[in-house]
Amino acid sequence: MREIIRLGWKLLLLAAVAGLALGVRNAVTEGPIEQQRIEEANRARQAVLGAADSFEILSEGEHDMDEIACGLDAAGEPVGYTARCTVQGYGGPIEVTIGLLLDGTIAGVNIGGTDFAETAGLGARVKEEWFGAQFTGMSAPVALVKDGGEVDAVSSATISSAAVTSAVNAACEVLSDLMEGN
Repeated sequence: MREIIRLGWKLLLLAAVAGLALGVRNAVTEGPIEQQRIEEANRARQAVLGAADSFEILSEGEHDMDEIACGLDAAGEPVGYTARCTVQGYGGPIEVTIGLLLDGTIAGVNIGGTDFAETAGLGARVKEEWFGAQFTGMSAPVALVKDGGEVDAVSSATISSAAVTSAVNAACEVLSDLMEGN
């Protein structure tokens, strides 16, 4: 009986030490992980709206968008807007960041996200630069060639390609409404 009690105390002590170690690890890594997330979001914004020197976050989690930001030039004047939204692809969520110039043309599209899980060699190819670059200079609504539009789908990845196209259209609609309101 004493052996069981002694074993129970040892297990309790081991669990307490492990819990404390995990708590300390979480506290130490929480800040750097958040900083990395912020830097990744800034890189995506800059990639889709290169004319902006800085960004002002206007909303998060509204209008079916993860984030909406205004891109500002060095003088603090708006040059365009960005929106980040997440859509469902074939293999999981696809995060799409869109830059829209004040005249309504698409400045850029960035595709990916931390939970991106499209099939390697197929749907994952929507992350390739050539696919997102097709949207630059277009005005919404955009469509895949198979739907009468000008955007070439990734071969054998129509679901992923259509998901990105739908995200671009949704973001452009929200940003256009926002610009009309200003």
